[in-house]
Amino acid sequence: MTRVLWDIETGVPGVRLATKRDEGEIFGLLLLLHAENALFSMNRDKVLAGIQWATERKGGLIFVIDEGPRVVASLGMTIACDWYSDDEYLLERWNFVHPEYRRSDYARKLLETGKWAHEWFKVKGKLMPFFCGINSYKRTEAKIRMYARLMPCIGAYFMYGQAPRQQEAVAQEMRAIEETTRIGNRDGRDGKVRPVVETLIRVSRRNQEEAADVR
Repeated sequence: MTRVLWDIETGVPGVRLATKRDEGEIFGLLLLLHAENALFSMNRDKVLAGIQWATERKGGLIFVIDEGPRVVASLGMTIACDWYSDDEYLLERWNFVHPEYRRSDYARKLLETGKWAHEWFKVKGKLMPFFCGINSYKRTEAKIRMYARLMPCIGAYFMYGQAPRQQEAVAQEMRAIEETTRIGNRDGRDGKVRPVVETLIRVSRRNQEEAADVR
């Protein structure tokens, strides 16, 4: 059974709700995140407004972890609803740890904070599930495994076409997909997919088997 890292009243130790004074530090972290992973260009005014949307308690939540005077990790969430419903949920917008602190457990603590936020709202009488995902070409399988140890995997997202940024990485992955398909067809292994997708398939299959066991 996964160890619970949070207390229903106080949250996850070492993680706190961001305030107005953190806005500059959070923006600096998001600049690093954008440089590392983003597929699209940055509108700085939109980013700043999104940070303030949370720090001014207008419909978003940002949690941070400090190392001395610095904010070195952050989880951003917004209250969202899908196109077909008015039911609200907590949608992760980012979970980012400064590169100098990647050997810490900060990413796990931030995910636990998202889970805690759901439980906190539930105690208050409002059902707000926590949705999160991974948009990255870096250490994707390791990230999937970490997320999958903490919560169910529901489906998967895919993208076709060139985005404004990381065009070579997208093109390289498309070439790898085509090569994987070619080898699979040659060897009579129709349906062969890239390793990261195999990881998602295994996680999905495990979820189905665990659900069947519960029934």
